[in-house]
Amino acid sequence: MTVNTPATWKVLALLAGLCVLTHARAADFTTREDAEAALQALEGQIAATPGRAGLYVERGKVLFHLHEFQLAIDDLSRAIQLDAGLDEAYFWRGMARGRAGEIEEGIADLGVYLDRNPDDSHALTKRGVRHIWNGDLDRAERDLRRAVAIDNTNAEAHDDLGVVLAQQGKHAEAIEHFQAATLHDPGYQKAHHNLAMTLYLEDRLTAARQAVDRALALSPDNRNSVLLKAVILEASGDVKAAARLREDAEFLPEGNWSERMPLR
Repeated sequence: MTVNTPATWKVLALLAGLCVLTHARAADFTTREDAEAALQALEGQIAATPGRAGLYVERGKVLFHLHEFQLAIDDLSRAIQLDAGLDEAYFWRGMARGRAGEIEEGIADLGVYLDRNPDDSHALTKRGVRHIWNGDLDRAERDLRRAVAIDNTNAEAHDDLGVVLAQQGKHAEAIEHFQAATLHDPGYQKAHHNLAMTLYLEDRLTAARQAVDRALALSPDNRNSVLLKAVILEASGDVKAAARLREDAEFLPEGNWSERMPLR
């Protein structure tokens, strides 16, 4: 498909991606082997004391880390059956349900957690992201604004709020939140990408080029950012360099962002 008008490039840029990445808050493991060792240890403890609800929560968190979402849901449901007062079980079941495609159920679980912990900026961010996945930008905006009001250093909330605002056409405010995300977490690659995306939509090509270069410095083989840079370069008149980048992108793997709108 040949495109050569500014309006068409704007549409392509919007498709290129205001991307939503979900961060887990489970225990950090250096390797998969570490997580599997933790899982094995927990299985031994559960076999010895099967009535301890907290052990199922801990195993559910490890299973979430291993992307075994349905197994995590099963463990966290068991924990709730044993002790419905375990707030953390609702949080992690909400996380796992969302990742398993049970978005409404995940939002409901996060709602239980937030009823009990209304000032948890991280949980508000996670529910806001799931509202984005569900296409409910109004509820997403409310949660994410609340998240940044509680913790203005929450880079993920700033970035995801920027996504909502950009999709609503509020580019100037979106740019402010993307900039806040990169300020509080300079290594947040997706925030640099989203900032570049929105600067491009505002025809601020030099600033967009700088932002996408920062994104690529953090992740040189990120296909989405390579394609976005190609769009920016072509809009700037550097057609040959843009074509070379598109050729390079053909050999790069798809990104691992949890939600994206691919360049067409």
